[in-house]
Amino acid sequence: MELAVRRGADRFVPPGSYRKLEARLRERSAELAEMPAVVLSCFDRSTRLLPFVLYDQWMFPSGARSVAGALVQAGFARTRAVFQLWNPNFRPSEARIDGRPPELLLLSSMQIHARQAYEAIRDAWRMGPERPLIICGGPKAVYEPYHFWPIKSKQGPIGPDVVCTGEVYVLLDLLNVLLEHRGRGEGLRLAFERARRTGALEDVPGLVYLDPQATLEEPVLVDTGLQRLVQHFDELPPEYLGLTVMEFPHRGTGLSPRPIPEHRVRDYVKFVSVVTTQGCKFNCPYCPIPALNQKTWRYRSPESLVHQYRTLFERFRIKFGFGTDDNFFNHRETAEELLTALARAKTGRHPLGTKIRWGTEATQFDTYKNRDLLPVARAAGLAAIWFGIEDLTAELVNKGQKPEVTLELFRLMHAHKIAPMAMIMFHEGQPFYSRHSLYGLANQVEFLRRAGAISVQCTVHTPAVGTREYEKTYHTGRVIRAVGKYVIPEAKIDGNHVTVAGKEPAWQRQLKLLGGYATFYNPLNLLRALKRDGSPLWKMRLGYQAAGLVATLWTAVRTLPYVIRLWKGPLQLHAGPPPMQTVPVRRPTHAFPRLPASALRELEAADHSQPVPSPLRAA
Repeated sequence: MELAVRRGADRFVPPGSYRKLEARLRERSAELAEMPAVVLSCFDRSTRLLPFVLYDQWMFPSGARSVAGALVQAGFARTRAVFQLWNPNFRPSEARIDGRPPELLLLSSMQIHARQAYEAIRDAWRMGPERPLIICGGPKAVYEPYHFWPIKSKQGPIGPDVVCTGEVYVLLDLLNVLLEHRGRGEGLRLAFERARRTGALEDVPGLVYLDPQATLEEPVLVDTGLQRLVQHFDELPPEYLGLTVMEFPHRGTGLSPRPIPEHRVRDYVKFVSVVTTQGCKFNCPYCPIPALNQKTWRYRSPESLVHQYRTLFERFRIKFGFGTDDNFFNHRETAEELLTALARAKTGRHPLGTKIRWGTEATQFDTYKNRDLLPVARAAGLAAIWFGIEDLTAELVNKGQKPEVTLELFRLMHAHKIAPMAMIMFHEGQPFYSRHSLYGLANQVEFLRRAGAISVQCTVHTPAVGTREYEKTYHTGRVIRAVGKYVIPEAKIDGNHVTVAGKEPAWQRQLKLLGGYATFYNPLNLLRALKRDGSPLWKMRLGYQAAGLVATLWTAVRTLPYVIRLWKGPLQLHAGPPPMQTVPVRRPTHAFPRLPASALRELEAADHSQPVPSPLRAA
């Protein structure tokens, strides 16, 4: 279900609040420097499919990297950031920093990687009295925070100490409270327990934790409500700071003596995501982004953005970035100021835009409306734009996308050497091929290729948690719960697997989804890409065709077992949406509810005296 939204100025913390929290922590930096902290970006390797399978290993996830950078800047000098794709065997219980176990363990997880987060919590609990304070965050925590209790283990029911359902401001707010309740020489976990028992945590919006009067055997949770946002991104720590504390890729269970040195960072990180703007004027029913951003528009100042990219290049020699924008051209004045600043910036004697290359996301509608900015965008180093086109015929959603506009916009982008990257969605009722129309999946993919798209992303329309259509889709009784004895895990709810039954067999739709990729990436199109067509992007197109062909074959092989399961059946369908909470939740009277009033009434009316078993958490 879509998150609730605060109103007016209540959406934001007062300007300067983040820096004040950070300064208060730094006053105790001598203490914090003695507290080892590990930030783990959880990753389920079974999710390594198109469109990210080849370059996912070259980009350290921004969430965990940003949290690690925030800890370092606040004074936690002994911080290490671990990416589970790089370190698949990592175990928190084996981690040592300067010979000491971590005192703070922060887990960042998407829904599709939740199983790894649960296992990391189990492993940390095996440490007994030396167990660190466990804090969970990331998209899974934002939308489904109650799912972290209880987790089954050999020791009985367990869980994290606290779930952070907001951005890094919430984490720093929490840490400041803990330090106020920390006795001399005590660990953070003991400080947390004291703060929890006294009710001090109830004044920190954005937390979920075990009620002081409850137990893990009979859990009751406290939800302190919806977070407030930091309005100005300039207050946040620099994006590159987390790069200084990354763990080397290896197969070991513990940590290396030292993090990756700065001069070797670019050997492992080729792309760095940079928070540039956030927010989107569109309000698509399948997208959780507007509510997540409290229906606001936030951005980084031009000076700050220049500093981020210049530092990445000059300090780390990293040339490639990605703006984590929801719709970069959402607000023309902001986009123009950012692009102009980057175009005018210098690194040494050279224009910065000639040394860096970065991509971003935008809607086709807004990019075309601001197409006069493409020359300055190119001078600013913009090299690619990913478009959520979804459906060229606007049958699924209308965001102003039109075939004729696509042709004109892609032509202009090629002329300015900016790569158009298309993202489309295979939805119910859409055929694979349609005669004399663009409605078919293959028709749209081929049209986009001919129009000049350098790459394509095909996902199947899936009810995503945190969206308006989530519960509506489950109430139709078409969402697949299990196939035979195989219960659909969270790792399969990724847009790459058909999880909703329709008029045609699910296994056929799964094959057609693969066919969408194969329509774009195939040997014939690879040969076509060899021909110089006058576009300055022909080498880029050739590279993407070669890589895409390999990735398509990889994805087909990895997806085949799921296709066979769907073919064999039988399908077992959800009668309704999965429970948002499986244990009782107490909400302080002053807490702003994270869910709309209608959802809260349903939860309060439900009988949670018999917790609903979760095979996902038990997996």
